[in-house]
Amino acid sequence: MRFSPLQTKYAQDLCAENNMPADLSTGILLDEAGAHRDSTAILRILPHLGTLYAVLGFVALYLVPRMIADFCYRAFARNRGTIWKQVKKVTGMGDTMMDPYREMVLGLEPNVEENFPGWGFTKGSLPPPRLDGTDSQEEKKTS
Repeated sequence: MRFSPLQTKYAQDLCAENNMPADLSTGILLDEAGAHRDSTAILRILPHLGTLYAVLGFVALYLVPRMIADFCYRAFARNRGTIWKQVKKVTGMGDTMMDPYREMVLGLEPNVEENFPGWGFTKGSLPPPRLDGTDSQEEKKTS
């Protein structure tokens, strides 16, 4: 599974190609079954997170009416900043560092650390993967 922030040109182009909104108030998933948004996108990702989440996703996707699931998703999306601040306060969790997952993120610009400092990337981390699917680190190793 790969990820691309909606703020990137790459994600904006994918959304346009699939007739999906590219605004930051929604979640978009492109998979083998097509393009999905809001609660359907999130619930279709859950099986990739393990058995418990797969069961939760299945139940919510097929037993909860989509209108209710989308309402809950939008309520969370509108308040996610406040929710995450409270979760971090209660659990003592820090910010998520994205450097270990950088190769899974598509469409990053080389200077992502400067343009989007809150994204969890640090200066000097691995360069972003190339959009043609090859790893720029592999190229350096073989040169």
